[in-house]
Amino acid sequence: MRERKPRSWPSLTADPATRAAEALTRLEDVTRLVSDLVWETDAEFRLAYVSEHAYEVLGFVPLQIEGRTFADLGKFVDEQGEEIELDLMKPFRDVVFVVNDATGLERRLMTSGLPFFDPETGRFSGLRGTARDVTELHRAERIRAEQEERQRAFVADVAHELRTPLAILRTKLDNLQDEAAAAALRDEGDAMTRLVSQMLSFARYELFRPATGESADLREVCTAVATHLAPIAIYDDRSIEVLADGPPVVVNGSPQALEQAIRNLVENAVRYAPPQSTVTVRITDEPAVHVIDRGVGVPKERWGTIFERFDRADRRGDGAGLGLAIVKRIADAHGAAVEVYDPPGGGAAFCMRFPSQ
Repeated sequence: MRERKPRSWPSLTADPATRAAEALTRLEDVTRLVSDLVWETDAEFRLAYVSEHAYEVLGFVPLQIEGRTFADLGKFVDEQGEEIELDLMKPFRDVVFVVNDATGLERRLMTSGLPFFDPETGRFSGLRGTARDVTELHRAERIRAEQEERQRAFVADVAHELRTPLAILRTKLDNLQDEAAAAALRDEGDAMTRLVSQMLSFARYELFRPATGESADLREVCTAVATHLAPIAIYDDRSIEVLADGPPVVVNGSPQALEQAIRNLVENAVRYAPPQSTVTVRITDEPAVHVIDRGVGVPKERWGTIFERFDRADRRGDGAGLGLAIVKRIADAHGAAVEVYDPPGGGAAFCMRFPSQ
């Protein structure tokens, strides 16, 4: 093997002043290469160094910013845009700093900082960090959110407008003399009514986020669903059982939203379960909820798409195609995973699996 000769770096052999100058040159080269703005403060949190990217991002040359504090220039904000107080004596990462540029326009900088201390005395000496301009990304996300909200509002408005004529249509069908024709049209009307209800539910949960601090007992949620749907199941010659052992299984989230999701799963199971069979709702301490029926099952090739909007290829295909999409949306909002699998004994099983508490 060829012997490697030791390198003679000037920084290792030169005097301290030369080494310091080389280190500064090296730092300046790095700050020019990286796309982030690099900064440093003194012990009083005044900016002692700002890289040249300040001009590209804010339109200020470094000398116009140096000597000023973060409070002089702008404010740190949370995800909702509310001003927050940072403990600058501690490291922080990816906190948004809002500042006006040289033209007066608001810019949003994703900022990270690390305190440094005097190696001899241990005293706080300042902060070093980076800032990345995320203004355009934030604007694009806001536009997307506004578009989604407009779409959600449109769907909700359409569904509301359809409810009244459907109710009138159902009343007129009840007075139709031809009972066979009335029954067929009534079934179609009921299907449209279900679609409208699901459109409203989907619009309600499209941008849903559980409130901070909310919690739900999965046993209570599933029991409430079973109690509500039991008369419908009995009318269709099915039954519903809720199985849960041990103490309450509590998860972070909205009881009302989770009840909607479990209800959709149980309604789906009752619809596809064979007559005189039982739909099982099992709560486990993973925590998870399993809804199992003994129907025809779901083909494996459909497992990856069954939770998409208007996917009607699952089994009999007579649903509106939104029920399972609503389940997926509510699960996502709670950080839960929803999946379908083949249970022992045949049929189909749907599982909502929540993060460990």
